[in-house]
Amino acid sequence: MKEWIYLITLFMIYLIFQHFIKKYFAENPIIEGLENCDLDQNDLVYKNKATISQQQQEINDFKKSIMEELNNLQKKIKSFNIKLTNNKKNITTNATSIKSSISNIHDAVNQKSKELDKFSGTDSSSS
Repeated sequence: MKEWIYLITLFMIYLIFQHFIKKYFAENPIIEGLENCDLDQNDLVYKNKATISQQQQEINDFKKSIMEELNNLQKKIKSFNIKLTNNKKNITTNATSIKSSISNIHDAVNQKSKELDKFSGTDSSSS
């Protein structure tokens, strides 16, 4: 009976050593569960791989379209910023021209008022 126990123990030690040697020292360790994989294209592994690659392609296409949209929006924002600065410059130019025009109108009104005062014989500065 002792011989059987020694034999089983030696066999177990052999299996453990063999496992570690194959796992850590083999050039191409075999991944358990895939060595007998069916090479048929209808196999679930191939279907899942195809599904994953299709989904990855859809994700890449989505990223590409989003990046194009983002670039278009950035171009629009830049053009809006340019138009905004141009409009601000035009507003300040228009404001100064309006002030100048109003000043000229007031000067013309004062001039006409003096001319009318001369014709009427009254002096507006005395009132």
